[in-house]
Amino acid sequence: MSDSLGLSIGMTNLVAARNGRPPVIRRSVLTLFENRPAEVGVPIEFQGNPNLNEPAMVLSGFVERVGDPVPLVAADGSAHRGERVLTEALDAMARTVGGGAPIAIAVPAHWSAATVGALGEALRATPSL
Repeated sequence: MSDSLGLSIGMTNLVAARNGRPPVIRRSVLTLFENRPAEVGVPIEFQGNPNLNEPAMVLSGFVERVGDPVPLVAADGSAHRGERVLTEALDAMARTVGGGAPIAIAVPAHWSAATVGALGEALRATPSL
C-alpha cells in the first residue's frame, strides 16, 4: 500500500488526496493564526474546530500571484510572496490529510515555466514538502 500524497493547485480550490481516502477540497485561501499553524480555507470550512477562538488573518489571491515580484499586502500591512503563501497552504493541506510520501503536485496548465520554477524554489525551502 502506498502513502503517496497528491496536491492539486487551482485558482478556486486546493485539493489533497491520499490513496484510499476521499480527497479534501478547500478554497484557495490561507488563514494565518498567531499561535498555531495556518489552515487552508475560509473559517466557515473548519467549523466545529475548537481552535477558532483566536484572531486570524485571511490571505487570498496568492495562486495567481506565484512568481510575481510584487508581494501581496495583507490587511495588517505585511507583505507576502505568492509562492511562499502557496507553499504554506500546500503544507497545511498535507497536514490536514496526515501527510504522505512521495508527493505529487499538479499545477495549473496555463502556468509558464518561470511560474512553476518560482513555486519549485519555494517548495525546496519547505522540508516537509
